[in-house]
Amino acid sequence: MKSIKKQAGSMLMSALFIAILMLGLGLALVNILSSSAHNNAVEYYGARAFLAAQSGIEQSLTQLFVLGAANTSQASTAACNSFPKTTPFTSQYLSGCTAVLSCIVTTSDLGSPATTTVPDLSSPSGEVTVYRLTSTATCSINNCTSGSCLKDTWQTQRSISVEAKTLN
Repeated sequence: MKSIKKQAGSMLMSALFIAILMLGLGLALVNILSSSAHNNAVEYYGARAFLAAQSGIEQSLTQLFVLGAANTSQASTAACNSFPKTTPFTSQYLSGCTAVLSCIVTTSDLGSPATTTVPDLSSPSGEVTVYRLTSTATCSINNCTSGSCLKDTWQTQRSISVEAKTLN
């Protein structure tokens, strides 16, 4: 009879230990799920920013090399000099995204003055003009002005650069 009195309360201690262990596991699981949801949101908005930057590059290329027109290096250089441009997207899929587009005509310092043509054996004239296009897209969750955003408001930004050449 004495041994039963020594064991009194041990079941209560075991149940309390198991409950605390289950609480710790539950809190760890909630933390992992919350972190995973946040990472998915960042990945989603990052993909939107990447697609907006890619759309900006494609828009720049269509402005630089007009389809059906005589694409001379002079016309493309004139179009390149009209950059930088800011493009807000109105599509529902890219709403809240803007792209800043820039274009630079690269120069060759091979000759003695610097020229805008670069030697290239694939061209009939042996020279090409190279344009460096950059599109930097920023996507935000909501439209907030600087300084008035809430703590949980954030933006994602992606940048793409492409070099394109004209045959002279």
